[in-house]
Amino acid sequence: MGSILSLFFGRQLPPPQPEVATTAAAATEASENAEASALRENIQKKGENAYYYAHNRKFEVPPDAKVISGPGLVTGRPPVKLDIEANGSPAEKRVEAIRSFSWTDDGGKVKIYLQLPEGTLQDASQVTCDFQDRSFHLQVACGNVTYTCKMDPLYGDIVPDACSYRSNMEKSKVTVTVKKKKDQTWYELKKS
Repeated sequence: MGSILSLFFGRQLPPPQPEVATTAAAATEASENAEASALRENIQKKGENAYYYAHNRKFEVPPDAKVISGPGLVTGRPPVKLDIEANGSPAEKRVEAIRSFSWTDDGGKVKIYLQLPEGTLQDASQVTCDFQDRSFHLQVACGNVTYTCKMDPLYGDIVPDACSYRSNMEKSKVTVTVKKKKDQTWYELKKS
């Protein structure tokens, strides 16, 4: 049969080799050796310009090396729990924006209805509001969380001294009333 193939291909093909049974471990080892040898061959052939040059280096930490560790530094050791205050709670204060609100143009006034998470309002003293000529900034302090709503710039000028806010503890709602400087219709709450 080899002579028939040589007529078509012009050379003699080697005789077929018997198949050798291989195990999965042997196949994995052979694959790793082939990769390692290709890697080493590439490094030997191209030197510092080799694609795998970074794999050629061997890193060893000297025995007299000084290891600096502390909070926020990665040293290769297991994670360290950060300290907490003596009372057992984290010393973290959060600020959350109030995103749930609606508003209405009521002639010479604009009313903004701000909805807070249920149970947030316990006392009217938790709420503060700073009115400016074209903005207001409302804050509600609740433990380690401060809920805030800042509207700046408003659609039109307001009269800060004539503005007010009211708290409803049962519904966890704050109503802000701003007095318009000019009696004109507001089509939006904020100027875009």
